[in-house]
Amino acid sequence: MELNKPKMVNKSQWLKLDIQHFANGIERLNLETALTDREVIVYADNLAKPQNYLAELFFPPRETGELTIDVVREGSRLPVMAQIGELGTQTEYGSREGMTGQQISIPKIQRGRGMDEKLVRLLLQSGLRQNEFAEVRRTQLDDVSYAVDAIRARKEWIAMQAISTGRVAYAEAGSPPISVDFGYTDEQKPVLTGTDVWADVVNSRPLDDIQRWIQERGDKGITLGRAMASQRIISLLMQNRSVRLAYHGDPSGSANPPQLNRTQLDALFEAQGFPRIVAYDVQARVENKELVNNRASFSTVRMMPQDRFVLLPDGPLGEYLWAQTTEEMVSSIETATKAENGIYVFRKWDEHPIRLETIGANLAFPAFGYNDSVVSATVL
Repeated sequence: MELNKPKMVNKSQWLKLDIQHFANGIERLNLETALTDREVIVYADNLAKPQNYLAELFFPPRETGELTIDVVREGSRLPVMAQIGELGTQTEYGSREGMTGQQISIPKIQRGRGMDEKLVRLLLQSGLRQNEFAEVRRTQLDDVSYAVDAIRARKEWIAMQAISTGRVAYAEAGSPPISVDFGYTDEQKPVLTGTDVWADVVNSRPLDDIQRWIQERGDKGITLGRAMASQRIISLLMQNRSVRLAYHGDPSGSANPPQLNRTQLDALFEAQGFPRIVAYDVQARVENKELVNNRASFSTVRMMPQDRFVLLPDGPLGEYLWAQTTEEMVSSIETATKAENGIYVFRKWDEHPIRLETIGANLAFPAFGYNDSVVSATVL
């Protein structure tokens, strides 16, 4: 008589946590069926974008098949004029100007969060009732939002660093450093000192500074039709004595006119032929490596330095190039939706320690085609 052999359990089945059975008339549901991989992608693609992010305004996204890209453009924005010739003469062909200068490999922007072993163990022991099923689904959706928000924030930081400082310098423990210089000239990044600093609201003359910077770009055929600054700088402009006098006038030669409000400042800038200033104070957090009182700690980071006054031309400054991630290439998911500008969110099991990880990844970096058309002045 042949003995029945013990049934072997496949390790991959164990990792799927397949714990469907009935208890007390309530169906206990499979942990992974709380949220399908297709739902993860669709949810990530439809998350609302922060209305105060400007990266896609300045650098509209475009997919590329290349991982090594040129990040700045050569030459002037001025058109090259055609030759004048007689009938029958040969056409003269011009040289092609393109993106050139520093080349980089598109970096991988990524962030994830895990459902830790304690929760996984609890779910294994008790199974998933309907209310637990809903809670696990909410937790996983929160982790998807966390990953997408983290990637969007880093992309915004990269774009605004490029515009406001002319370079992107990134160095965090555990990550390879990135240093990209977009070739701003000294004329494009003036630094005010002494009584010229706009914090000196009695002696500084911001309108003269702005007029000079606009004229310098105008001499090169560049029209600066937009301006950005922190709310602190805007407030100092409204307090500045020379700005107040420019608006209210000084018939007696000794007037001390009142501070301007925002509407008055906008009207003055329009009268001067200056662009209206957009207030930009967007911030994000980075997680510190060190714990504080055994808890995670965070530092606040500005997307753009608070002391910069930035003048830009109308229209896009370049493109935010993105490429399909390797994770998406190897995915077996067939879906009509496309991950937003290459942001791909997926989940995987980690065995040591056991936890369900939700990870977002994006291959993206801006190509700054109009790098010669921005002025970013340090005014504080």
